[in-house]
Amino acid sequence: MKFTLRQLEFYIALAETLQVSKAASRCHVSQSSMTVALRNLEEALNAQLFLRQPKGIRLTLAGERFLTHARTIISNSHIALEDLHRQPETTAGKVRIGIAQTLSAYLLPEMLSDIENRFPLLEIDYFETTAPELRQQQVDFCLLLTSNIERDSNLVVETILRSLRQLWIAPGHALLSQSVIRLRDIEKLPFLMLETDQYPTVITQVWQHAGYQPSIHFRSNSFEAVRSLVAQGNGITILSDLVYRPWSLNGQRVIRRTIEDCITYMDVGVVTNAGQQLSVPAQRLRDFLRTLIVRLEGKS
Repeated sequence: MKFTLRQLEFYIALAETLQVSKAASRCHVSQSSMTVALRNLEEALNAQLFLRQPKGIRLTLAGERFLTHARTIISNSHIALEDLHRQPETTAGKVRIGIAQTLSAYLLPEMLSDIENRFPLLEIDYFETTAPELRQQQVDFCLLLTSNIERDSNLVVETILRSLRQLWIAPGHALLSQSVIRLRDIEKLPFLMLETDQYPTVITQVWQHAGYQPSIHFRSNSFEAVRSLVAQGNGITILSDLVYRPWSLNGQRVIRRTIEDCITYMDVGVVTNAGQQLSVPAQRLRDFLRTLIVRLEGKS
């Protein structure tokens, strides 16, 4: 049996909402249709993609791996259709985009040429920003880590992708000989804490929810400092696949491994003010960024 693009869309919706009811609502189908489609997908792949839990579902390790491929397939199908009719847009005007520090480092450089080619007449200003600055209406919309911001009724939050956080560790570390790594295995190891985009608060809550506490050895605002220290064997960290690179600046390797009892994500999405009507240029740019970000994430 072969899987369909529609099944992949259902699976992506499930992975992002972690509830069958919410995924069905997003895809405008009944829960029973969603359940049947997902069961058929698992049968077609001969793999279990998710586990049902009292408060929703959890992806299996196989499910996490397949999710990246599913997103790439869906994104590429959209790109193929767009390519048949692709023309630079004549939309003109000015748009101000707020962007999280993490995304300005790891997404913006890869997006710029595609954005400029698609909107040659649009004047776009980018600002590293946070949710509070959006509330002050200093920008049209923001690209933020939606998993890291404090939600309230004044913000409209749309998550575009979910990037799994994994353990980063140096080659040759004794833990790599284990078939399964859990939080208790790394609790006493020196933890390297990245100090950007509310990450310390988020990851500390993850540890505490599991009943553990990280042994923080070093704090830094620099991704490359953390990556280099990991590669040199000076500590470990837990960061998302979106910001993972296998080599440090000095050419040393960084290995990533899934933590069995720590399935957590860095979510990326668009955030707007609930009462703010976006201009037509801002709407067009936002819609384009949805597809573009998923495509770029599929390459990582």
